[in-house]
Amino acid sequence: MGTNSNRSNEDWERLAKSLYEKPAGEHEPKDFSPENLATNSGKEEIYRMAKQIDLHLNLKKYDSHRALQKVYSRINKQTERSGSRIIFMRALKIAAVLLLAVLIGSSIYFIHEKNLQTVATAEVTVDDLGLSQIELADGTKVTLNRDSKINYPDEFGTDTREVSIVGEAFFEVAPNANKPFIIHAGEATIKVLGTSFSVNAYPENDKVEVIVETGKVKFSKLDNSPKTTNELILDPGEKGTYINTSKLLSKCMNDDPNFLAWKTHKLVFNKTSLKEVIKQLNKAYHVQIDTADPSLNKLLLNAHFERESLNFILEVISSTHGLKVVKKGEHYMLKKEA
Repeated sequence: MGTNSNRSNEDWERLAKSLYEKPAGEHEPKDFSPENLATNSGKEEIYRMAKQIDLHLNLKKYDSHRALQKVYSRINKQTERSGSRIIFMRALKIAAVLLLAVLIGSSIYFIHEKNLQTVATAEVTVDDLGLSQIELADGTKVTLNRDSKINYPDEFGTDTREVSIVGEAFFEVAPNANKPFIIHAGEATIKVLGTSFSVNAYPENDKVEVIVETGKVKFSKLDNSPKTTNELILDPGEKGTYINTSKLLSKCMNDDPNFLAWKTHKLVFNKTSLKEVIKQLNKAYHVQIDTADPSLNKLLLNAHFERESLNFILEVISSTHGLKVVKKGEHYMLKKEA
C-alpha cells in the first residue's frame, strides 16, 4: 500500500474520533487499524496523524460559535461606546451653546436692570410749587415745569453733555469749557458752556423759545437751508425763537418780566392788561381763569407778587376793579359786581 498523504480531513477526523472518543474495547475503523498504519511508511504517517489529531482536539476544545459571539459582543460594546461618546459630545456642545445664551441673556438683563436702577435712584425732588428739580451728574441743576420731561444719561461722555427735553425747563449749567452742554428740543439745539436760561418747547406751541438769564447760548436748528439763519448767539436778556412750521430762527430782547413765574411765582404787572394777567396766572398756577365779559380784559393792573397764593392775587384783582370771583373746581370766573 502506498502512502496515505492524500487522506481527506474527514478520514483524519474519523481516526481521531476512533482513538480518543470511542469507549475502550470498541473496534477501530478498518482502514485505520494499527496494522495498516504500520505497513504504510510508518513513522512519517504516524507523525502526520498525531498533528492532525492534535489539531482536531484543539479545535474541539475551542468553541468557535461562542468565540464569534464574543467578537460580536465586543464590536457592539465598542459601537455603543462610540455612539455614547458621539451623543455625549453633541450634548456637551448643545449645553455649551445654551450656557453661552444664558450668560449673554443674564449680562443683558443685568445691564438693563442696572440702568433701570440708576434712573430710579436719580435725585428728583418736587418743590412746594409742584415742580420737579433734578441735579445731573456734572452738577447741572434742572427745574421742570409741569407736563415736561427730560432725557439724560447717568454719566456724560468725555466730549459733550447731551440731554433732550419736551416741555419747559430752567437750566443752571455747571461750567466746563472742555465739555459743552447740549440740549435737544425738537428740531432746535441749544449749546452752552456754563450759564442759566429757560427753554420752552411744548409741541402744541409750534415753537421753541430760549431766554438767557446769564452767560451766552448758541441756539441753532437742524434745517441747513442757505436762505435762512441756522444759528444765533444769545446774550443775557435776549430771547431766541424757532418756529417749527416756517423753520425760521430769530432773536429779540426779552420783554416778559414773568418768563420764569412758573418756577419762581414772582409776578410783576406794570399797567398790564387783565387779559395778560390772566394768561400769566393760568400758566404759573396751572388753573383756568376767564372773564364773564370780554370788556374786562382791557382793565389794567399794577402789582408785584412774590410767591403769593392764587386766592390772594385774585382777591387783589377783584377788590381793585370791583369784581367778584366765582370758583368751580379749578375753574375761576371773574364777573362784575351786580
